[in-house]
Amino acid sequence: MADSDAAFGYEQTDWGKPFWEKWMDKAREEGRADAIRSGQAPAATVAAAPVETIDSSGMKPKIGVYIAKDQRDSMTAYRLLAALERQSARHGLTLISPNELDEAVGGSDACGSESPLDCPRLLAIFPGIRGLLVVDPKGSGNSVTLESRMMDPDFDIRYEPLSTRVQVADGSNSDLEIWSDRILDTAADRIGIAPWFGHSFALKGEDMYINAGRAAGLEVGDELAVHSEGSLVRSPSGQVIAWEPGPEVGRVRIKEFVGENISLAEQVSGQMPKPKDRLTYAD
Repeated sequence: MADSDAAFGYEQTDWGKPFWEKWMDKAREEGRADAIRSGQAPAATVAAAPVETIDSSGMKPKIGVYIAKDQRDSMTAYRLLAALERQSARHGLTLISPNELDEAVGGSDACGSESPLDCPRLLAIFPGIRGLLVVDPKGSGNSVTLESRMMDPDFDIRYEPLSTRVQVADGSNSDLEIWSDRILDTAADRIGIAPWFGHSFALKGEDMYINAGRAAGLEVGDELAVHSEGSLVRSPSGQVIAWEPGPEVGRVRIKEFVGENISLAEQVSGQMPKPKDRLTYAD
């Protein structure tokens, strides 16, 4: 006999947490448990060490960070970018700097503006960022407010802005280091609604340039599957929580690298990819 549901071991209802977040938490717990069982790390190490947020294929998506030009040369901006750079690799991300974003848009008439903030779709194609983090430091001295907002340029998702008061200092335990860790963890979760993918952005004869290279985890000979469509999965509130790739319509193969973040690929089968098509890693 039992006098409550708890005695039967029933799962208690938690209406304050969306079901997809519960699934994500469960998946992370199972991943840590698998690592312990496989001997990859002792239990104490797994519990204490931060867990990398990285795509299952081992690929590293790009996150663009934008700070306005008139604020970019301040000591706060220098320390902020340095902290984000240190934290990005731990979260399985490749950081694209504000200057790189400016260069990608400058001189192009593709969107009719020289501001990266006005050209998110262009940035999704080249340099190929999966998330755009805009940071606006407010104030001066040792204490500033970091107003940040993030968008997913590929799926046109704009997230609620955040405002955080921090002490400006450098070092492993500084406010900027902690803020960078948390904001990139959030960014990795948000772009995790889709598997890693890239885009082609230009042709070279019968070959094509891809907006990802060695820094993303690609190797010469890797194949990418071409998807010309797909569907977004939304929660009951309308929030985008997943992207399901459409049918594979072709394949391309990496031939060579052009720097760390660009590669040249050849067509293997099916349709030649267009810039809007998404190229996923093919196992």
